[in-house]
Amino acid sequence: MKTLIIYASKTGTTEKCARILGQNLKNSTIINLATIQNESIDKYDLIIIGSPIRMGMIDKRVKKFISKNFNSLQNKKVCYFICCGFNENWKQYYEQNFTKELLDNAIIYDTFGGEMSLEQQKGFDKFIVKMVNKSMNDNKEIKILDENINKFIEKVKEVM
Repeated sequence: MKTLIIYASKTGTTEKCARILGQNLKNSTIINLATIQNESIDKYDLIIIGSPIRMGMIDKRVKKFISKNFNSLQNKKVCYFICCGFNENWKQYYEQNFTKELLDNAIIYDTFGGEMSLEQQKGFDKFIVKMVNKSMNDNKEIKILDENINKFIEKVKEVM
């Protein structure tokens, strides 16, 4: 089964997660939407789409890709992952950004957590991260959720 892992990433977290998937799923191709916009999904059996969440929204490149390929995605095996700092809101993010049809058709969709590295931020995003870090409860750690990634990989392997 040929697998396409397609993603957009602003600070590298979503890219890191896409690469973990690629290392664990045989016969997969990884594409960054920042470098390739017009990849045909016809030759792939399984499509995995990843996006960061910013201000509750998926990346505009991912949104454009989904819109352009909407009909084809409904006839494919599809999985989605998001990277976000506030995992407690992950279901809401999916409801805001994906149609019910796409989510109902998905094999799996989940959050892989996130990272809030100040060094990776620029401009206004850097200011926001500083404010969030200041206001956060010390008990809450923002991190990549390895257990969610592993569960996702196992679910994908079941359909391969």
